Amino acid sequence: MKDPERSCIVTREVKAKDELIRFVVGPNQQIVPDLVGKLPGRGIYVSASKLLVAEAIAKRLFSKAAKAQVQIPDGLLETIEQLLARRVGEALSLARKSGQVITGFEKVEAELKKGTVEALIHADDAGEDGVKKLSFYTGPIFANLPRSLLSEVLGRENAVHAVVTHGAAAPFFIAVARRFALFME
Repeated sequence: MKDPERSCIVTREVKAKDELIRFVVGPNQQIVPDLVGKLPGRGIYVSASKLLVAEAIAKRLFSKAAKAQVQIPDGLLETIEQLLARRVGEALSLARKSGQVITGFEKVEAELKKGTVEALIHADDAGEDGVKKLSFYTGPIFANLPRSLLSEVLGRENAVHAVVTHGAAAPFFIAVARRFALFME
């Protein structure tokens, strides 16, 4: 079955819903980000990009798409970034609880060599030497997660490198982390 697609109100490109951020108009005529896609109301979609969301705000495209005057809450971009980061943390936590997360440089390197890895994660401030040593991995790599988030979710002080291994939680983590990465580009 093909993934549902929607059109971005800024670029007019048709994309998979995983590559977009859904917004709805709340009861107070305020734009609300709907990352899970479950809030009631007609969805307004913008490509998962901070620049394109900012463009939609600047050009008043939310009002045009809603066919009504809507309010943009202060700090909407920061709110979306925080919500996306939290969602990545939740997806990583689910993977960890299912035994699919390995942390620590040596363990990560060994797991990569075994070929059981679905995604490699580096903290956003990871050292260049560590990242370079693991650069032989050719799968999805996420290097934009805050170290504090990784440490909190993984229950380790100073978590810098981690992998998500094969299993049921991996595709969900990858989809959520990819949307966060797209937004942060």
